[in-house]
Amino acid sequence: MKKLLGSTLALALLFPAAANAELLKNLQLSGELDVDGVSANNMTDINTKTYDNIGTVQDRLMLHADWDVLDDVHGRVSIDKNDRTWGTGSQNLGSGAGGVQSVLTIDEANVKIKQLFGALDTTIGRQYYGEKGDMVIYFGPKDDLYGLPITSLDAVKFDWAGDKVNATVLASKLTGGKLGAADTGNVSLYGIDVHFKPSDMASGSVYVYDRYTVNSGTSTPAVGVLPDDILYVAGVRAKIEMGGAWLKAEFDKDFGQNRPVTATGGLSNNANYTGWAGKLDIGAKQDINGVGAVTGWGTAGVGSGGTSAQTFTSIAGDYRPGDIFGRFFVPNGGGVTQGAPTTTANVGTNNLGGMVIVGIGAKITPASLSKLTAGVSVYNYRYQNVLSAQGVMNAQGFHSVDNGNKLLGNEYDLDLNWQHSENVSVGAGVGTFQPGNFVRADAAGFGYSPATLAYADLKLKFGGSSN
Repeated sequence: MKKLLGSTLALALLFPAAANAELLKNLQLSGELDVDGVSANNMTDINTKTYDNIGTVQDRLMLHADWDVLDDVHGRVSIDKNDRTWGTGSQNLGSGAGGVQSVLTIDEANVKIKQLFGALDTTIGRQYYGEKGDMVIYFGPKDDLYGLPITSLDAVKFDWAGDKVNATVLASKLTGGKLGAADTGNVSLYGIDVHFKPSDMASGSVYVYDRYTVNSGTSTPAVGVLPDDILYVAGVRAKIEMGGAWLKAEFDKDFGQNRPVTATGGLSNNANYTGWAGKLDIGAKQDINGVGAVTGWGTAGVGSGGTSAQTFTSIAGDYRPGDIFGRFFVPNGGGVTQGAPTTTANVGTNNLGGMVIVGIGAKITPASLSKLTAGVSVYNYRYQNVLSAQGVMNAQGFHSVDNGNKLLGNEYDLDLNWQHSENVSVGAGVGTFQPGNFVRADAAGFGYSPATLAYADLKLKFGGSSN
């Protein structure tokens, strides 16, 4: 007993705050487990001549801790692990190569101060931002994307909430050097997003983001010191809901000076950002007596621009319609589909780019089997013009540009989802991507074949609230 009392007093003297405050007040632990199984073929080249079948199962574990640091300060930490595919053997618990400690990532570590300056909820630290599927900006866990990557950013975020108007201001550092280092290569991100909800049926938002890349100090003899690369993306959105029907519209525009630095230190494109993008979504849900809930929907998106690239450039787009396109495709990224599907290095850049994407679909939740939802969808993918596809064709050896072909192909998907409970769901589906004239007109002798996909996944949430 004396030893126990002595140890307690020693801890109190060494850590007086622990003796006088609840460091983990209202602690809530929560998490998510995603298991994603994929069987696919012809994802790298739309060609069966090269063996590129994929058969993988990956799991991603995300653990969240939320607690009150003070009465008006909330803390949040998320520890994630998504490095392992099935069949690669057990991992040790060590911090060395291959050990569990070496692959754990802290993708959220922030504090939220309530009503700073009397009106602003302020989040400081590493955090997620945006909504999944956003054409302009999203940082967070990527679902239904090969490799299940997670992105986050170091930022200060201010949220103001009014009666019918909300506003968010963001200041972030995407890439930064260590203390004392020159700021060449640093990338900063700023933005403001204002949401309006004048009625229960209508809502909208206006926003502008600025991604600023410092190139100063990088130079070539012919060019001298290169100017900074500055991308502005401004946009507006509107949504109308009436009964079970909805209509959503969005328009985005690029501005700024396009001065990226190449790998050799040169100036790759002395131009301006002039891209634009538009998207329209419509749909309606109807409960039919004796049948169940039936939903029909349609979507159309277009990206273009006034420069030779003819593309829309996002901040961190997550627009990924279609099971195959959504998991693998990188438009205007140097390949018909994702160029290295066994890695996650260049996955997650999926964006509208310089494409026109149109999709329609329907899904049903039967009245006699209310946990099951079955859906079918069809997508058409084409480049907005031949200049939009120029980089992709050169990288793959296609000469479709000579014939003016822009049709990349059509995708057909069948998806099933079983909602076991509020926190547990199981999904499965199949899809095929049928190449269009853009691929068929290949004059380099590659040939073409459909890409195919079958997948099954499990999504499980557990624990307390995950804010």
